[in-house]
Amino acid sequence: MKKNSQRASVMQILFFVFLVTATSMASTPIHAASLQMPVSASSGATKSLSVHLDVDFGTYTLSGPSPTASHGPSENPVVKARGVKLTHSKPAASPSAQSLLIGPTLRVRPGDKLNILFKNNLSYEESAGDGGHSTTNPHGFDVINLHTHGLHVSPQSPGDNVLLNIFPKNTPKEPLKECYAEFGKANCVTEKFAYAYKIPANHPSGTYWYHAHKHGAVAMHLANGIAGALIIEDPVHGLESLPAVQEAREQIILLQEIAYGGKYPDGTGSGTEKDPYRIDCMSVYGNQNGCAFGGPKPPAPGVTNSELSVNGQFQPAITMSTNEAQLWRVINGSIGNIVPMCLVPIGGSNDKTLTATPVAYVLAADGVPIQNPNAEKLDLPVLLTNPAASPTDGKSLLNNELLFLAAGQRLDLMVKAPSTPGTYALYDSVDQSGNAIPANELCQASSYANSTPILTVNVETSTSEIAYNTEVPSQQALNKLNAPAAITAAESPELPTQGAVFGFTNSEFAPIDGGASIINARVFNPIRSQRDLTLKQVDLWSAQSAAGTHMFHIHINSFQLVSRGQIQYPFPVWRDTLLVETQSDKEGNAEIGEIVQFLQKPLDFTGSLVMHCHNVFHEDNGMMELVRILPPSGGQQQLRQKHGQ
Repeated sequence: MKKNSQRASVMQILFFVFLVTATSMASTPIHAASLQMPVSASSGATKSLSVHLDVDFGTYTLSGPSPTASHGPSENPVVKARGVKLTHSKPAASPSAQSLLIGPTLRVRPGDKLNILFKNNLSYEESAGDGGHSTTNPHGFDVINLHTHGLHVSPQSPGDNVLLNIFPKNTPKEPLKECYAEFGKANCVTEKFAYAYKIPANHPSGTYWYHAHKHGAVAMHLANGIAGALIIEDPVHGLESLPAVQEAREQIILLQEIAYGGKYPDGTGSGTEKDPYRIDCMSVYGNQNGCAFGGPKPPAPGVTNSELSVNGQFQPAITMSTNEAQLWRVINGSIGNIVPMCLVPIGGSNDKTLTATPVAYVLAADGVPIQNPNAEKLDLPVLLTNPAASPTDGKSLLNNELLFLAAGQRLDLMVKAPSTPGTYALYDSVDQSGNAIPANELCQASSYANSTPILTVNVETSTSEIAYNTEVPSQQALNKLNAPAAITAAESPELPTQGAVFGFTNSEFAPIDGGASIINARVFNPIRSQRDLTLKQVDLWSAQSAAGTHMFHIHINSFQLVSRGQIQYPFPVWRDTLLVETQSDKEGNAEIGEIVQFLQKPLDFTGSLVMHCHNVFHEDNGMMELVRILPPSGGQQQLRQKHGQ
């Protein structure tokens, strides 16, 4: 698989693609700080969870070695960020420190009610672009809203309405009036909003997540860590009904890119406790014209962090006992990264004592349990293996699909340690010189000599008499769990009925950014629907990239993969976010991207939602569509009349 590290010329933004891989170096454990879990709030058996989440400026310590040590502290950089914190929970949240730059983990069950009072404690600032509205220029960094990524819930308020704008309390009248004209008065509020979600009784169990989704500021808010895990637990028909899952230790792994800047040319931003690193327009978007907002051009930071952190920590460690099987809930909450989940030992390619590696079995992708109707009685779940540079069959295509975790995607993994002690790590996909590691060298220990780990895994012999989980569920056990009904070939149209081509324009559409990011030659338009879908109607989608790497994401309804290029997927796999790439010839020249096809059948909910690229740099630059789901047949005309069309 090709690594894309191109600069999105339309935004003058460096699009870093991080691939998490592992490597071989020494069997001696690395004693990094243990990975901390976020605070957790759960509905339990009460059928309801009510929480207050407050977004406010705060000072956070990113524990661990600083990737920008040459311009600040070598350990534990201090960052000023718009963080999100849990301020109230019923039932009460589990005791835990909230010092991490990450949102709390929310756990609910199918059939539950989830109530979130989302409060904006930020201050209105012209210099943060809060006074204007744009479909292509990043702006409104102190304006927030909330998206429950992957949940099948209503897109209408008080549900998953991402057209909502929650302004700071001290916002003047003029920006609010502009918002009324663009989004409607009901979608423009100040200070707070009470979200209320009804989780369907048949909702699949697995890992989802939530994050701020205000168009024009999504990358800014992810760079500030305004995100957290949202887990659907089903002890009767879901993953939590499996004995191995019940017994396994759980790891929440939220990969983030906290894009702070340090050491400005004027000497500020030194990274000390008195003057923390800053997360601002320049550190995230890097466009002096776009970041001026009517004032002077801001200075560029001397250094900007683009390294991945985990749960707001740099280079933390997970400890496993030999033969232990842990449940890893992995979320790619980065701005636009692609992460292949390869685990190989640290120690050097010539170390013959380290032949075994931890292995990862896929229980669910994007929150939906993997169901393989072809599985034999004793078959284990899909085992992740080294990537195929060019898949030639359904098996290698499926492996790449699940191995490469794109921004927005999630995996529920059962990770099983080897029978001998060892040390393992997750790494960036570039070498020490910043050059991309070729696809055919990914996941090989020799490719990562002298590289800095993102996450370390220490496998140790247990000295405790307390038993731990060593089992992995069978694939047939996964097949019995609740999941969407497969869309059959008989239901599928013969030819695509929906299409999306991702690309870029010149400066004519967005001169301040040098161009815009587009879908089907259009930028986002919040005033009028750009695509209508029909409830309960099956569509065959075709997605393609004209330039660059993109992550197709549509809200509310997941979709069923069919094919990539000429290769069919071996069985139905459900996703809500999809990697869409271009190909290159032998000389490295970009060609038209391969076509990815998938089926979708909108169910249960009508209303407006969005489809966009989850490289959110691209989304903030216009790569999003307003989509409506209409009632079947006669109901469509009634809805159109209601909206005056």
